[in-house]
This record gives sequence, structure tokens and C-alpha cells, in this order.
Amino acid sequence: MAVAPDVHLFGKLDNVVSDTAATSEPELGSIEIALCGYGSQIPHIPNEAMFGKITQPVGMTTSAQDLGTFSAYLYSNPLIQPPGTYYTVTVKDANGDTVQVNAYRFNAAGDFDLDSLQPYDPNLPPPPLPAPITNMLLIIAAANGMIFPGDEYTAFKTTLPGNVSYSTAENMIPGNLYTFIIVQDATGNWDFVWPPNVKNAARIDHIPNSTTIQTFIADEFGDLYAIGPGTYYP
Repeated sequence: MAVAPDVHLFGKLDNVVSDTAATSEPELGSIEIALCGYGSQIPHIPNEAMFGKITQPVGMTTSAQDLGTFSAYLYSNPLIQPPGTYYTVTVKDANGDTVQVNAYRFNAAGDFDLDSLQPYDPNLPPPPLPAPITNMLLIIAAANGMIFPGDEYTAFKTTLPGNVSYSTAENMIPGNLYTFIIVQDATGNWDFVWPPNVKNAARIDHIPNSTTIQTFIADEFGDLYAIGPGTYYP
């Protein structure tokens, strides 16, 4: 499905056209609007081909009041990837010589008068890239006294090489979901006693190499309540 343009850029280029004599035809200028990115980062729009350059003559109307007016439809920058894209707007006179070049960003849909826009400095450093996805899974060695830190991870995986008779789930953040993945080793038949603040937990599968998975929600006291039954593999 195509993404529709959502920015209307308009203005009047009084410094480009001339109407010194009422009977003479005005000089013709033009405006060029190009989408730019940083260095090798080629801007693109979802489901659209590469956005090229718009070249639009101005001053071709018969009414003196409309001399130099232009209107163009563009995409807002939130639709364009990667971050850091901007438009260059180049104004040329009747001879094709550049009169003015500025860069602009449009972070919302709407109508924008070029005369009222603040130019954007494309020489500024590009916006930082999104932070990498944080690994929220802690793979922890099974042992008596093992600790599941809820303020650092939201999922925990451990493989049982023997019985675990006590463990601790601490610093649980209210409202967070926490998932436990308990795996039997090749011997199997090991017991796992859930931490005391885990409520309504499933029975651990004792089959060798089996996996038990269950998710809990933390309340305001740090207790973990099962939100569904345990899942078993195989």
C-alpha cells in the first residue's frame, strides 16, 4: 500500500520574479526540492520508490498577485528512513542561477509556508542510531541459592544438573512480566523448588532434556503470580 504525501509546502518567491511593466511578461524562476540523507545513507519511503527531485517553475500565472507563488506536496520526515533525512529547497532566478539554498525538516503533517520556516542545518551530526536491543535473558547456572535479579532481566534460563531446593527472585519491578525457562539435563528427574515469592507456579517436568516455561507478573510487593499454566517441551 502506498504512503500518501502529507506535507504541503507553499510560498511566494518575490525575489525571483519581476513585474516592472504591467504589459511585460514576468521573469520566470524555479524552485527545486530534493530529499537528502547523510553520506551513504540513502533516504527511502516505505512502499515507495526513491523520492527524487521536484523542479517547479514559478511566476507563470497571469495575475500579478500570484506572481512567484508555488505549491508542492512532500512526505514528512517521520515517514522517511533512515533518520537524519532532510529536504533541500533551492531557489533559482530566471537565468537558472541559484539565489538561495536552505534545508528543512518536516516532522509532522500539515501546511507549511516556506517564508515562516526555520532552516535546518544539515551539517549538524546525524541523530544517534537507535540503541541496540538489550539482552533481557539471563542464562544462569543452576545451584542452591541461585538469584534471579528482576531489576536487570525479565527472563531467566537455567539447566538443572541436580536438585535445586531453594532460590531467590529479588528486586522484581511491579507490573513487569518475568519468564522462567527451566531445563532438565540429559539425566533428568531433578527437582526445582520455586522461590518463595513465586505464586501458583507449575510443576517442573522431570523428563530428561525437557523444558518447562512459565510467565509471571510482579505485584507491588515483589511477589510473582503466574498468568497462565506452564508450557512443557517436549
